[in-house]
Amino acid sequence: MNECNVRLIVCDLDGTLTGPADRGLEVAKHTLDFCRRKGIRVTVATGRAFAAAERYLVYLGIDEPIITNGGALIARLGQSPIYEKTIERDLAQGIALQLKALGYPFFFVVQKHMYTHVKGRQTEEYSRALGYDIKTVDSIREIPGEPTQIVLRVPDEQCDSILRSLHARWLPKVTVIKSLPHLIEIQPPGVSKAKAVEFLADSMKVEREHVLAIGDGLNDLDMLMWSGMRAAVGNAHEIVKRNVSYVSQMPYSEGVRDIVEEFAGARIQVPGT
Repeated sequence: MNECNVRLIVCDLDGTLTGPADRGLEVAKHTLDFCRRKGIRVTVATGRAFAAAERYLVYLGIDEPIITNGGALIARLGQSPIYEKTIERDLAQGIALQLKALGYPFFFVVQKHMYTHVKGRQTEEYSRALGYDIKTVDSIREIPGEPTQIVLRVPDEQCDSILRSLHARWLPKVTVIKSLPHLIEIQPPGVSKAKAVEFLADSMKVEREHVLAIGDGLNDLDMLMWSGMRAAVGNAHEIVKRNVSYVSQMPYSEGVRDIVEEFAGARIQVPGT
């Protein structure tokens, strides 16, 4: 394909641009540097809270606004959000009471940070996994502001039944999705990566047909289907693979590099590979 067709690349983070234990970050950096040299703008769309993505922005040199919190917040590093959707505070507190009764850890994402009343090993482990410190409070009522997202961590085997219970209780006041086998995300209604990508592309004056979206998971599907060009890395969910125009045989950042080469029509040299 002609490289001029691509004006903006929106890439999922976990499982796409990065693999387990941050696998492939160097390849990702060289790939994004290549895009910028070619005049292609690049950003990420992630379910992570903004603060949990900051270290990647610094390393990868991303200075565009990024989509975080599952599509509920768009912001640049060091700047206030340009787009934000929140769950009304009283509603969020009501949901929190049900989640507390379940006995599993949950976290409020407020602007660029995450908060929880759960102290101890589980929160410490999750903080290490995300690469930043989750803020703890004595009570969920001490959490400031309105959340863009509430994240619930559950055992894999119970995720679907808990998801159905939350659907029955809270739809359509909020959107409830299963983003990973152990992770449930509760968001304001209408929030999605697709809506956020649409807003961002419009703010950048990039037409839909010039947006290339790259992902791996079911929560990337709406973003992929909205974009004029769509591709998946080799480790993507089979449903995702069936709904894109190009699937790399390689996983994670190696797959992203392959996809960019396919759509930009040029080879990317990574030292040592």
